[in-house]
Amino acid sequence: MMDVPLELTPGEEEALTRDRALTTDSKGRLTLVGLTVEESIWYIEHKRQWLAERMDDTFRRQSRDGRKRYLELYERHEFARLQVIGAEHEVRKENPTKN
Repeated sequence: MMDVPLELTPGEEEALTRDRALTTDSKGRLTLVGLTVEESIWYIEHKRQWLAERMDDTFRRQSRDGRKRYLELYERHEFARLQVIGAEHEVRKENPTKN
């Protein structure tokens, strides 16, 4: 995946922005905090597939392939996201007039 952008629905982008889960990389490309663009694309696609499976009770997941990778990326992304939130909290605590 060379220079393929992370494509999000407006709802996904709104939720991820609110949750401090988005950033840009050194090339200005949208990505999930703590992940590369390629990892972000894979992660979002995997999450969409998982959600679709949960919506369709008749769908049977045929493979657990990707579960381990998803969990590894999830952990790395969440750790980085929580660091962003912590840093924002520190700024607000040190200077309460900043929003």
